[in-house]
Amino acid sequence: MLRKILSFLLLLCLLAPLAAAQDTPLRGYDPESRTYQYVSFGVYPMDAEGSDAPVVWRVLGPGLPGEGDVVNASNLPPKDEPKTANEDGDTGDVFCLMSEHILDMVFYHDVRDPAEGPALDYVDTMMHAAMNGEIIDRIFTKEQQAVLVEMPERGLLGLPTRKGELYRTDYGFVAEEFVELPRRATTGTPYAYARGLKKIGGRSWYWTADWRAPGRRWIVGDNGHISVSGVDREGGIRPVCYIHLDQLSITGGEGTYASPYILEVK
Repeated sequence: MLRKILSFLLLLCLLAPLAAAQDTPLRGYDPESRTYQYVSFGVYPMDAEGSDAPVVWRVLGPGLPGEGDVVNASNLPPKDEPKTANEDGDTGDVFCLMSEHILDMVFYHDVRDPAEGPALDYVDTMMHAAMNGEIIDRIFTKEQQAVLVEMPERGLLGLPTRKGELYRTDYGFVAEEFVELPRRATTGTPYAYARGLKKIGGRSWYWTADWRAPGRRWIVGDNGHISVSGVDREGGIRPVCYIHLDQLSITGGEGTYASPYILEVK
């Protein structure tokens, strides 16, 4: 009898960490500690040789992708309009994730294509096709893609936008452009650098989905400022996606960068 009791207690001890992981809610950015949580979901080439490894995502927080998140030539706001970010109502179980590192180097669009003029919307770029084609299929299985939330104009996987993510104070950012902000800055993976991503002062810049002018797009610079670049440069991709948390289980990890929560489809 005593042996059975001891075996039962041992089983409870082994299951306790897993149960705690399942019950741990995601919170996103914490303004008091100025920290984020991190999750592991999907895989992508990470080392210089192109071997797959888990993708670590920064949990920005609860949120919903909105209409008008992407700035195109057709919906360019007036110059004197105040810079604003999304303000969510009830987000339900939806959370916004942004990859912690730049995953790859991708050209935005072929500048020889005359369509990269004033009328070219993000949805019509080579970038959009790549993000919602070969790149999303490389990161996520079809089962994993089923828990993603469709972002207007960006699809299931997209580049960040200023209004949708990069201006949001509840995500740890500010609604300013040409100011240094380390929390928006990041580095590339060894795979991205092997593919041609440029390094500036130890960090690299990455694309946004927002249009600026013919042949030019808004970017996030190496020090976290938001600037502009021509589409013919070697820019990085730092994907953004939104997940239905209630369709996922946290099966391990501690939510830190060193030990991210492991997400698996239920």
